[in-house]
Amino acid sequence: MFSFDDVIEDISGSGKYSLLLIAIPYYGAFAGAFLLTGAVFLGNTPNSRCLIEPYDNKNVYLNLTEDFIKEVFIPWNSKAKDYDRCKRNLFEDVGLCANNLNSTCLSQLVNSTGVSVVECTDGYVYDRSIFVSTIVTEWDLVCARGLSNAFTNFAFYLGLFSGSIVGGILSDRFGRIKVYRTVPILMFIAVFSGAYSPNVYVYSVFRFLSAFFEFMAVVAVYTYVVEITKRDWRITIGLGYNAVFGAGCMILSLLAYAWRDWRSLEIAISVSILPLVPLSWLMPESPRWLCFKGRLAEANKICVTMAKRNGTELSADVWSETEKHYNSENNDKGKANTNSVKETFSRPYTRFFIVAVMFVWAITSMVYYGLILNTGSLVGNIFINNTIGGLMELLADTVAIPVISFIGFTRTNGYSLFMASVTCLASTVALQFGSHIIAVQNFATALAMIGKFGASLAFGVLYQHTVEMFATVGRSTAFGLSMMAARIGSLFSPFTVQTNYEMPWLSPTIFGATSMLAAILALTFRETKGKELPTTFDEAERKFQNHLQGTITAKVFCLPKTSGKKSDDDQERGLFSDQNV
Repeated sequence: MFSFDDVIEDISGSGKYSLLLIAIPYYGAFAGAFLLTGAVFLGNTPNSRCLIEPYDNKNVYLNLTEDFIKEVFIPWNSKAKDYDRCKRNLFEDVGLCANNLNSTCLSQLVNSTGVSVVECTDGYVYDRSIFVSTIVTEWDLVCARGLSNAFTNFAFYLGLFSGSIVGGILSDRFGRIKVYRTVPILMFIAVFSGAYSPNVYVYSVFRFLSAFFEFMAVVAVYTYVVEITKRDWRITIGLGYNAVFGAGCMILSLLAYAWRDWRSLEIAISVSILPLVPLSWLMPESPRWLCFKGRLAEANKICVTMAKRNGTELSADVWSETEKHYNSENNDKGKANTNSVKETFSRPYTRFFIVAVMFVWAITSMVYYGLILNTGSLVGNIFINNTIGGLMELLADTVAIPVISFIGFTRTNGYSLFMASVTCLASTVALQFGSHIIAVQNFATALAMIGKFGASLAFGVLYQHTVEMFATVGRSTAFGLSMMAARIGSLFSPFTVQTNYEMPWLSPTIFGATSMLAAILALTFRETKGKELPTTFDEAERKFQNHLQGTITAKVFCLPKTSGKKSDDDQERGLFSDQNV
C-alpha cells in the first residue's frame, strides 16, 4: 500500500539538510517561549499596599519604617493572613500628627476609637526590589483594577485561539510555508509596538496581535516539521520542538534578570523574532502537502533537491508510485479542495476523536498555562522558579522519547495527566493546612513543579499525537482546531490564577480535578507510534473505526457499529474495550 512516508524515507539520506530545515522552526520555538511565558515577568504583581500621604514621603518622615507604617495604617487581612493590599486605616485625629516628624504621635493613633477602614485613595506603594517596573506597577493594575492584568493575558490567549483557527485553515489551503513566511515580520511589529503602549488597553491589543501571529506560525510549521520527517525520527523531532521551548523559558529568566524594566524586556523579546524573517525563506514547501494538492511537478522538484542535499537520490520507482497514487480517482484535484472542517465533522468516528482531542487539549492547556502564570506566585525566587519550570519542560520532553518508545503515545499522555492531577490536588492540601510554614510552602512549590512536569509531558505528547492521528488533507485543520480548543482552556488560566490572593487553594483544585477527567479520555485515543500517517479522510475514519470497534467508549457515545477485519496497522484495542474491563 502506498505511503508518502516511503518518499520521505527515500529522500532523507544522511538527513543533514532535513535537520537544517527543522532547525529553523526549532529556533522559532525558542523565541516563541519568550513571548508565551513573558507575562510571568512583564505582568508580575509585586507586594503592594496603599500609599499613605504624607507619611510615605521619606524625604520628610525619615524615621517612619515600612513595618511601622503597615502596623499603623494597614489593616490585617484574615483570609490572606497578611496586611491588606487594597485597604487602609483612616484616623479622625491623624491631622494632629501632621507636623510631628517622629513616630510617637502616630503610635498613639493605633488605640484610637476614631478609625475607619477605606479603599486606597492616593495610589499604591510597590516592592521594587525585584523589578523596576512591570505593567502592574506602571498602570496600578491591583485591587479594583487587578482584573485588567488578567485581561491582558486573556487578550493574549484570545489571540492564540484566533491564530490557531486561521493558521490551520490558511496553511491547509495555501501551504505551510507561505503562512510561515508571512507572519514573523507581523509578529515583530506587534511585540515591538507593545513596548511603547501608552495604557493597558493599547497594550492588550498588541498582546492579542502578537499571539495571533505567533500561533498562525506554530500551527503551520509544526505540521510542516512532522510532514518532512521520516517515521523513525518523528517522535524525537516532534518532542524536541517542545524541549527547545523549555530551553527558551530558562533563557527568558536570564533576560528578565538583565532587564528589570518591562518595556526593555518587551523590546528584547521582539528582537529575538527578527532572525525568522530571512530564515523562513530558506524553507521549501511541504512536498506531502503539494502532492495532495495535485502539484506533483513542484513536489518532485523539491524532493529531488532535498534528496541531493541529503546526499542521496530520489528513486524513480518511488516517484512513479507517488504519481500513480495522486493521479488516481480517489485522490483527484477536486477532492484536494474539499472543505476540511466539514469533512472532519461529517464522519462519526473522526468527529468523536476531534471533539475528544479538543477537550483534552483545552484542559491540558488551562493547567499548563495556569501553572506557568502561577510561577510568580510561588514561594522562592521568581527567576529560579521560572528556570526550574523551563527545566521541567525540557526534562519532560526528553523523558517522553524513551517513554513513548516503551508504552506509546496514548498511555504516556494519560499517565502524565494523572501525574499533573495528583500533584495539583496534593499541593492544594499542603497550602490549605500549612500556608505559613516555610517547609510546607517549599513542598507545595515542589509539587507545583512536578505538576508542571506532568502537564509539559502531556502537552508535548499531544502536539505529536494529534498531527499523527488525522489525515494529511485535514491535518493542519485538526491541529488548528485542537489549538483553538487549547486556547479556550487557556483563556480561563489568568482568571483562575487571579484568585490566588484570596483563595490560594482554588486554582490547583480546578487544575487537579479537570486533569483527572482529561486523563481518562486521553486513554481512549488511537495509538500512532510507528504507524503510517493517514492521507485521506476516509482512511483516517477507517483507522478510528477499527480502533474503537467493540469498546465501551463506542457504546457510551453511541457510535455506529462497524464490520470488517482490522488491518495490521490497527490491532491495538483501547484501554476501555470490553476485553480489558
